Formats: sequence, structure tokens, C-alpha cells
Amino acid sequence: MKFSRTLMAAAVAVSAGAFALGGAGSADAKLKSISIGTNPPGTNYFLLGGMMAKVLQEATKIRTTTQPHAGASVYVPLLNNGEMVLGLNSSIESALGYNGRAPYKRPNKNLRALARFWVLPYGYFARANSGIKTVGDLKGKKVIIDIKSNASLATLNKTIMATAGLGDGDYTAMSAGNIPQNINAVVEGRADAAITAMGIPILRKAHSGIPGGIQVLELGPKATNEFMKAGLEGSKTLIAKPRKPWVGVDREMKIAAFDSYVNIGAGISDDDAYMIVKALHDNWAKLQKQHPIFRSLKPSQLGPSDNPHPYHPGAIKFFKEMGYWGAANDKQQMMYTK
Repeated sequence: MKFSRTLMAAAVAVSAGAFALGGAGSADAKLKSISIGTNPPGTNYFLLGGMMAKVLQEATKIRTTTQPHAGASVYVPLLNNGEMVLGLNSSIESALGYNGRAPYKRPNKNLRALARFWVLPYGYFARANSGIKTVGDLKGKKVIIDIKSNASLATLNKTIMATAGLGDGDYTAMSAGNIPQNINAVVEGRADAAITAMGIPILRKAHSGIPGGIQVLELGPKATNEFMKAGLEGSKTLIAKPRKPWVGVDREMKIAAFDSYVNIGAGISDDDAYMIVKALHDNWAKLQKQHPIFRSLKPSQLGPSDNPHPYHPGAIKFFKEMGYWGAANDKQQMMYTK
């Protein structure tokens, strides 16, 4: 999912091909190269993908490169068809892609989860001096709902509004071209509330530029993981607590969230999938030193049981060996094998 382009990526090589079988860089691997699909240069996924590529290449001795694309809807089908090895996708995009819901034209049933790498906190904010403190306070207000650069966010945003019992007609729905434009609508006074990921640089800039700063809004009383999932699969709730980067979180509150996954195609061998997830796991501390996003999870949390698409057998084998796989994981995985 494309959030702000405020984190500029270091240059990484772009592979022209995806992968091929035969002759490997490591003793038992079948992959000649590992390609990682990401969003465009300047996005978080592109930056993080480059870091993962470096770690994987060092660990596996297999040439690993990123392949930036306009969006997840471009490279999820490539993963599904075996034209790319890995892809970074939100849990929302993973669910939409796997099930073939818009913007996807058909199901991508060969899409598999390899490992979760980020829990992204997400919610509405308003000017602190507006007196708006919860989503319920947005009744009758001007609210950004549609982000044109990412159509799936509109459904998530409406689900967030519904946690307070607010539906179409209870607020004035507005649109923005992208996340920066959406945030600036509040800064410039054109909207009462806009949507954001917590702690991103452009939000911190907005906080410092508005007299009194910004206020993150707590979800309504209907907010549960089940309610969020029913509104948009792949989304959930998160308890946010005041912390330095999360401007506008002035108390413990419930907000929305979704995960980000390293995805892989079902056609990749179990041994290669195992090798890749093990390399990421074993080098997690190194990744955490490179970027704070990786610090949102411990290595033991890379295989959650609320995955919106099935895990690859190679990943399951690794998580079981590490003791990370439990009954809840088995129950969730069975949903996709019936």
C-alpha cells in the first residue's frame, strides 16, 4: 500500500527477470535469483524491500533485487503466476488479491504468506483545537473518505466511521488524490478530519505547523477485530499509547491497523520458501537496526494466526520448528485448505 513518499529509498538494483530453476547461489537452493515486488521508488515498501534484498543476498548468496511497480495490483498477479518470487503487500491487498475482489479482476489463489513484517497503525486525526476527539465526534463534519491513489482505503475509512455508527449522510465525504493531499486538507482547513498512518514524517510536520497540534481520534464503541474484518478483511484494531513519534496520541486509545506481509507464490519450492523465511528471521535484528518499522515486531511474531491468505508450507515448517506455530494457526490455515 502506498503511503507517503517521505522516506526516500537508497538506490537498489532492479532485476529484469524474476527467477529461474537450476544452478543456485547456495548449496541446496533452486533459485538463481530472488526478485521482490514493491511499490514505486520513494515509498516505504520500496525502501524496506531494498533492505530485505541486501539481507537476503548476504544470507543466501543468491542475487536478490527489487522490482518497483505502480502498485500491488500490478505485482500480485505476477506472484500468483510464478513470474516473481516475493512481494511486499498489506494484509488488505493480500486479502483482496487472493479473493479476486476489486481492483483485482480474478482470484490469485496461488498467493501465499511467507512472513509478516510490519503492523501499520492507522486512524483519523483532526486539529486539536477543534474539540474533536473521537470518530463519533465527526457527525456532520467534513471527512476525507476516498484516497484516489488507493481505492481500497475508502472501504477501510467507511468501516472506521461505522465503528461509531456513522454511515453515508452522517458526514460530508471528501476525497483526496493521495495521503499528503489528504493530510494537507486538514492543515489548510478544507477538511475537519483526514486519515493517516501514525508517526509518518508528513504528519509530524503537520502537527508542528498547526497551532495546538493535531489530535488522533479514537474508534467508536463498535470497534472490534471482528467488526473491522467484516468491513474489510485484513484490517483490525490496535491499542495505541502515547509515544514520541506518534503525535496526536495523547492517551491510550483504540485505533485501526493492518499488517504487511512478505508474500510468495505457491510454485516456489518448500525448501526455497523455508530458506528465505529463515534468512529474514535470523537477520531480523539487523533489519531492526536499519529501520524502526521492523521494530514493530519481534522475530516470534512473524507468523500471526489472523492471516487473510494461506501460508506457504515452507514457512509453516519453519514456524513450527521455532515453536511459533500454534493451534490458532492450524485453525486459520484450515480455512484455506477446505
